[in-house]
Order: sequence, then structure tokens, then C-alpha cells
Amino acid sequence: MNPALIVYHKNRALPKPATKQTGIRRIFNNDQIIERFDKWLRTCGKARNTRVSYTLAAKQFAKFIEKPLTATTKQDVRDFLGSLYARNFSASTLATKLFALRVLFDCLQLGNQVRASVPRFIETRKIPKRLPHAISEEEMQRLIAAARTPRDRAILELGYASGLRVSELANLRVEDIDTKARSLIVRQGKGGDDRIALFGRPAAEALKEYIGHRTSGRLFLRHPRKQRGGVHLDQRYHIWFGQWREKGVMRTIRLGDYEIPDKERARLALDDYLRNTNCLAEHEPDSKPLGTKGIYRVITAAAERAGIKGVHPHILRHSMATHCLNHGMDIRHVQELLGHTSLVATQKYLHVATVNLQNVHAKFFPR
Repeated sequence: MNPALIVYHKNRALPKPATKQTGIRRIFNNDQIIERFDKWLRTCGKARNTRVSYTLAAKQFAKFIEKPLTATTKQDVRDFLGSLYARNFSASTLATKLFALRVLFDCLQLGNQVRASVPRFIETRKIPKRLPHAISEEEMQRLIAAARTPRDRAILELGYASGLRVSELANLRVEDIDTKARSLIVRQGKGGDDRIALFGRPAAEALKEYIGHRTSGRLFLRHPRKQRGGVHLDQRYHIWFGQWREKGVMRTIRLGDYEIPDKERARLALDDYLRNTNCLAEHEPDSKPLGTKGIYRVITAAAERAGIKGVHPHILRHSMATHCLNHGMDIRHVQELLGHTSLVATQKYLHVATVNLQNVHAKFFPR
């Protein structure tokens, strides 16, 4: 526009030159930041256990520094990791906490809350490599034989035969099991992918016995609580009484007097009475899922009865992979059965599976 055509009023101020408008940064407190961080992790498709672990690390760090997360310095992160090290946390735990803080500050950097991701400037400690622990085939047979109920036997047989993770076992549904084809579908396993897992004839027989006529719902359910009650002796008349709770009401029954010599016999008499269907109806199976903690308790209790130490649900997975390699299975097939995305994660079992390696060495070594 021609400047000569612009006429300014003598009392009107000259217009200010246009400047680039900058966005206003919203300020959040630590609780709001962690809440938004959890939503961001959910949007990124992270698994539930990952979200819980990362948000827990963020809460612990926020409680440690006692100031806004946006004012974090590199020394704050070092002091936090140092406090964990002083409490004898393992190197893998320290690496997990540091990685969670890196993801947290990456989220803050993307949200324009911080200029740089401070934890990225700190190197992780070298994590010592540990070989997976597996039990022998004879110990596995003892472990399965220690199962007391059809459900417990199905958990042990299927966990060992399929090599599933404990979370995958807990989330199995009846409709995803095919006992005729001896296969199952793992829904939303690690990484959010579905895959097919296989199992043998013993696991199929155990599943048929446990499932019965069920066609849907969670595979492993809680056992109903059995009514046991208690016994006591009336010293004045030497009469044994039994008590139990039925529908919120305490019931009492006379079990006998001098024909019952001790408390153990009185306990057996009450058990016989409660087993009578005319007195107490059988409880219907509980529809609540067993969950990962329940499966953990089942496996550890069976291991304790079998006299095997150091057994947890992942031991079944380690043992399955090791035994398959010992019997000559190709490592690529083991990778598919375990659901590993990378062969590197499966190669660690080669150091444990030494039976086949010894046979090959004895066959081809010239001396």
C-alpha cells in the first residue's frame, strides 16, 4: 500500500508492528502430570503392567524430590537412583526406574513442559546376564503329581506344556481352548499380539477333566470356600459340640459324649456331618477368575509339597523351553512357542540346554 494514502489521526497512536504469537504453557502439578502420563501410556498402547510400573516410578521420584517435576535436574535423578542403590535394589530394578523416568520426561518434553529429557543424560549401569533357571524333567513330574485338585493339575500341565506367561494363563478363556487339536489362542499377549500355543495329550486330558461342561468364561476359577466349622468340648458334661456358619447364622450340633475320645475324632465327626447333603447343600463353583496371584500360590504350594525349592510360574516356561531344546527342537520353533519377537530372547536357553550339545560334541569331536 502507498504510504501517502494512509492518513493518521493526530490523537491516534501508531499501530505496533505485528509480532509472532507464542502459545501459553499450562502449568500442572505433579499429581496432574502423573495422571496425564498414565493416559499417554494408555494411548501409546502400553500393557497394563508397564503402565503400573512406570507410573509407580514417577510417583516415587516425585515424592523423593519434593518439588515440581518440571524443575528436575540431573543431580535429582542421580540422587534418586543412589537412594535405591543404598537400599540394595538390583541393577535391573535401577535400569527399569531410569527407563521409566526417561519415558516420563519424553512425555513432558512432547507436551512442552520441559526443554529437555533430563534422565537421558544419565547412563544405565551394566546389567549382569543371568541364565534362566529350569528344573529337571523328573522334578517336573513330581511337581505335577503334587497337584491336589483337577484345577491345580490343569494349571501345572498347561503351564508346562504351552510355556505361557502367568498373565497369559490367568487370562485364558474356555472358548479359546481346543482340546481335540491340542491348541489354544493367546489373546493380547506380551506386546498386544495374539498367537497360537500348543500342548500335549496329558494337558488335554487334565483340561477335559477340569472344564467339564463349561463352554465359556475364564478358564481357571477360584475354588469355592468349603465350610469346616469348629468343635469344642463342654467340660462339665463331657459333650462334644460342632459349630459352623450357614447363610450368616451360626449353627450348633451335638456330636457325642464319651464315645468321642479326643478332639481329632470330634473333628472327623463334624466333617462327616457337613458332607451329608441333607444337612448342607454343596456350594456351586465360584465364577470369579483365579488371577495371577492365585496361579502363583497354586504352583508354589505344589512345589512345596513336592520338595522342590525356588519354583515360581516362570520356571514352568523356562523348563519347557530347555526340555524342548534338549530333545532336539529347532530354536526357531521354540521362539514361536514362547512368543518371542526376537531370537535374542530365546538364545539364552541354549546355555541351559546342554544335553543335545553334549551328544553332538561326543558324536563329532575326534577324540
